[in-house]
Amino acid sequence: MKTQILKRVMMLLVIVLSISCSKDDDVPVVNPGVTLIEKEGEWSCNLSETCQDIYKFQFKAGSRISISIEEVTGSSVVSLDVYVDFGEIGGPNLLTNGGITHYGCTGQNEEVSLGNILLPEDETYNIAVARDWGLSAGFDGTYKLTVISDTPFLEGEVMDDAAASDYERECI
Repeated sequence: MKTQILKRVMMLLVIVLSISCSKDDDVPVVNPGVTLIEKEGEWSCNLSETCQDIYKFQFKAGSRISISIEEVTGSSVVSLDVYVDFGEIGGPNLLTNGGITHYGCTGQNEEVSLGNILLPEDETYNIAVARDWGLSAGFDGTYKLTVISDTPFLEGEVMDDAAASDYERECI
């Protein structure tokens, strides 16, 4: 009797284990991405330097994104640069019609909201959030960055307090 019960338990265990295995077990999990991301950021700039935090994101061609910078502190004046990553800081800014200037239309501690920005390529894009030295007061400040996309995207690395060389600002 004990032998039959043991055989049945073993048989049941084999069946349960074989059912739980599937051919898809070896398929790697793909990160589907997100459509909204919020980041708390801060600047700590050197004397007479416009510095920027650069966020990398992978977007699909045809994506439409919105960017907002809120909760700005430190008497900071914000400007933005959105460009395709090509291994260097800066590039043709989608917000200034391909110019090399940062987009900036605000005063100290004012928020920035831009919507319906069309991204033309499947690419890694940099979103640079700069603190304008000439218009800001002091050395540091904080902000909250929000990026929303109509398609899923992936987050990459962040470069904090990079110098914005040859910095110019334009309000379009």
